[in-house]
Amino acid sequence: MNRFPPSARMASVVMPPISGIMGRIFDLRGRGRTVYSMAQAVPWYSPPDRVLQRFRKRLEDPGMHSYSPDPGFLSTREAVASDLAARRGIGLDPEREVQLTCGASQAFLNALLSVTSAGDTVCLIEPYYFDHLFAVQFSDLRHLSIPMEEYGGTWGFPWDGLREKIDSIDVLVLVNPGNPTGAVLTDREMEELVSLTGDSETFLLIDETYERFVFTGHKWHPWMDGGPEHVLTFGSFSKSLGIPGWRLGYLFGSGRFLEQAIKVQDSVVICPPSPAQFLLEEAISEKEWISEMSAGVLYRLNECRKALEANPGFHWRDAGGAFFTLAAYEGEMSSQDAAIHLLEEYGIGTIPGSVFGPAGEGHLRISFGCLAPGEIGPAMELLSEVSVPG
Repeated sequence: MNRFPPSARMASVVMPPISGIMGRIFDLRGRGRTVYSMAQAVPWYSPPDRVLQRFRKRLEDPGMHSYSPDPGFLSTREAVASDLAARRGIGLDPEREVQLTCGASQAFLNALLSVTSAGDTVCLIEPYYFDHLFAVQFSDLRHLSIPMEEYGGTWGFPWDGLREKIDSIDVLVLVNPGNPTGAVLTDREMEELVSLTGDSETFLLIDETYERFVFTGHKWHPWMDGGPEHVLTFGSFSKSLGIPGWRLGYLFGSGRFLEQAIKVQDSVVICPPSPAQFLLEEAISEKEWISEMSAGVLYRLNECRKALEANPGFHWRDAGGAFFTLAAYEGEMSSQDAAIHLLEEYGIGTIPGSVFGPAGEGHLRISFGCLAPGEIGPAMELLSEVSVPG
């Protein structure tokens, strides 16, 4: 018997699923195989040279190599608040209502622990983003999932299931656009959700990591019309600015809760990386370049749709935004085995749908937003031909 067992709390959390798939991809590439990775949602682009040139000039700034304030440099928060105001009509006090974080996952943990107590019930819409489940599990919180409705080639929001259970939910987590589905709520649906959660005194945490990649025209946010206190919003600059390696995200909402969130941040990472904040200040004003990258994602989405619609063994699931679709496939093979099969047999890397909850089984998350320009043609040709046995 082991006298020093690991934490039972952490032992109940599964290992991060993407690292295993990416490890296989790197191994195959190391052995000379051509592999098109549509697994981890890593943008094919990075900031343009003119941004990097401006950034290099700031390397002499002593602040580059020191801590920033816990919530981030005020100048960086002002840049983020200014962008949100100009682009989306969201008015924020950068001193009290904006916090910079080490990516969206850090922002989610900050927000989650700021509005919950041990034993509270957190609802995830399934298929859910697995990092959210991990945070709920190791925070001594109860997890409730409500599966989306899959019909007509789309993933529909589970309104009936949510209304039935809303009074037992302390926190509802919404990912919009969805990860892994790419589904986007309409403006009217978002308004209804804000009203429903407010009336039931349920916190609403909105993950908008892919808000720059919404292709339906539906972009309403509740903080455009004041600031409902029960709504906290978080996201990432990894995709929008092409800087996933710099680990920079954001959280905005009522200063009353962000005061609590900073306690979480200080105890875990102290502050977001100073160099990443300097880089953001140089990149966030590049509106034309950011729009070009968004258009590139939409092009890849349409190419992926055409490839899957040409494949009788797969069923396209409409994605209104983000970097991916959660597509269904024919056959009885588990999604874990199906992902391995596509990787080993065809050199196509995907993520098994089962890691996003039971509703994801029988599906694969296909991240079209990863592909470099020269990879799109051959990858989509392969995708139109692959099959899952059984």
